[in-house]
Amino acid sequence: MNTTKKIALVILLAAIPVFASAQKLSKIPQRNEIVLIESGEDSDAEALEVFDSPVDGVSHYYLSVGHLGFGDEVVQVLFDPIFELFIPLGNNLGDALETLKKLQALYKSAPGTRMEIEGCLAFGFPKDEKMETVTVTYRKVLLSRMLEFSVQREGYIRSAHVQKSDFGSLVSSVKLHHKLFPKK
Repeated sequence: MNTTKKIALVILLAAIPVFASAQKLSKIPQRNEIVLIESGEDSDAEALEVFDSPVDGVSHYYLSVGHLGFGDEVVQVLFDPIFELFIPLGNNLGDALETLKKLQALYKSAPGTRMEIEGCLAFGFPKDEKMETVTVTYRKVLLSRMLEFSVQREGYIRSAHVQKSDFGSLVSSVKLHHKLFPKK
């Protein structure tokens, strides 16, 4: 009886890799980080991230501008630590870099200049079927220069602000990553 249990255990252990490899891994979303920039102090640090989320072997690059505040054009309160705003950048690093440079060019324009792009406010991973219009506005407040990414919802504005220095660091890091891995 003891040898029967050992044989059954060996067969079971041999079968586990076969059953595990039969699972479809493409249905599990992935978020392969390319660049992560954290700004602010430790207690209220906001993350700015470029990542690849492959679907069926095809890369899809996104910019996450972090969590959005809730309010109007004057006052924004950050209370939603779950949903992030994702901006699609393209299917390769070259396209992603080109889109980031278009956004970065807003820093050289007059304050108040706006640009509309597609984006997705979602939990964890972008959902292409939930794309909506995102307004990117260049703001110059006192000595700071920032891009405001905003979404209008039910009479309220949800927005996130990205400082010029943080965005410049992000673009430089993606450029370096593209030079290191030109085939991506």
